[in-house]
Amino acid sequence: MSSTIFDVAIVGAGPAGATCAWYLARRGIRPLVLEKRAFPRDKLCGDAVCSHAQIHLERMGVLKQILDNDEGWPAAVGGMVSPRGIRYVSDPAEHLDSRPVIAIRRIFMDARIAAAATAAGAELVERYGVANAAFDAEAGLWTLEPDSGGQTYRARALVIADGALSRLARSLGYVDTPPDAVCSRAYIRASTSAFDCDGLVFYPRALLPGYCALFREARDTINFCVYVIPGGPTALGDLRPVHDRLIREDPHISKAIGPHAEIGPMLGGPLRLGGIARSYGPHLLILGDAAGQIDPLTGEGIQYAMDAAEIAADTLAEALAAGDLSAASLRRYQQRWMRAFGRDFRWSAAIARFYSRHPIFLDAGAATLNRLGPPFLARWAEIMTGARPKTDFLKPTVWLPIMRDLVALKAGMAA
Repeated sequence: MSSTIFDVAIVGAGPAGATCAWYLARRGIRPLVLEKRAFPRDKLCGDAVCSHAQIHLERMGVLKQILDNDEGWPAAVGGMVSPRGIRYVSDPAEHLDSRPVIAIRRIFMDARIAAAATAAGAELVERYGVANAAFDAEAGLWTLEPDSGGQTYRARALVIADGALSRLARSLGYVDTPPDAVCSRAYIRASTSAFDCDGLVFYPRALLPGYCALFREARDTINFCVYVIPGGPTALGDLRPVHDRLIREDPHISKAIGPHAEIGPMLGGPLRLGGIARSYGPHLLILGDAAGQIDPLTGEGIQYAMDAAEIAADTLAEALAAGDLSAASLRRYQQRWMRAFGRDFRWSAAIARFYSRHPIFLDAGAATLNRLGPPFLARWAEIMTGARPKTDFLKPTVWLPIMRDLVALKAGMAA
């Protein structure tokens, strides 16, 4: 057993865990980060890094490293294809303060965030799977044991950031349900695709409330991903056949990919949506995918994980300074992330249910984009990527134009 007692031990060195470690280290706290694999390592993801996440990456110095080394692709030209096949693509850059999305492969990004955390003062231990975490209430310490031999560590506080399945959070009784959704990813080899955009989102009727998308990555790689979200005709177990069928049979997707695309193997993984009911306990916080901090409308989780990581670091720093790591003290973390983005998740879930039942509203949205052009796309992109709240869809400047095109679409269908 290590004689060192860390203030904070973090299980998982993905964007949630490593970002939390960076913020803690910047506050003068030396965290321990335990990662079951070694960097660089791949991670299944849509690779779309939205504006809030870009802020954290810029603070760490990581964003510049990524762009300077041709590891990220700032999206410019993009749009959507509605359930009825109404397509709109443009470049809204002049109407935005920054790019709403930069596509970054996780094999690059995660390694750079972890390196930034260690440079700031965190201690990273790779190839360390945690088999057991036990809390001694009298001593106020967690003891972490490895799954394959090695050193045992102790810490005053434990942060769980080990992903959507979160075996550790489940073993401690904080998570007792399976993940809510699933996603797939397949990379298309550079220069083999006909894709001429930076990002295009497709809403096939049978996939709603889920969707699929093509994103251009650095070095001309294309990422095709599918999100299966509960509430529609597609079941979670249908991910692989649906992924393959969309590539072969959907006319809009197959055309965008082209006949000569060299498509890599599909990988699939789980998602936990909308946030868990309790992401804190005595001397304990839960972050990122493990805490379900993923938008139920878009499947986006990176920026919420990083936002929550900063909130967690602030809360832990305050609690350590006060000498109070009780559940009552750390409850502030849950309250803060709920105010920051958790309440918006409820709107996301409601919107997903709504357009699953009424897909014509997505058709009307695409028609409005064609009519109003890049300024409307800029607003749409900001709402969908979390730069603006989902309640902005209810503002008259957004809702009324869509309603106008909804009426026109219904009139055309009736004729």
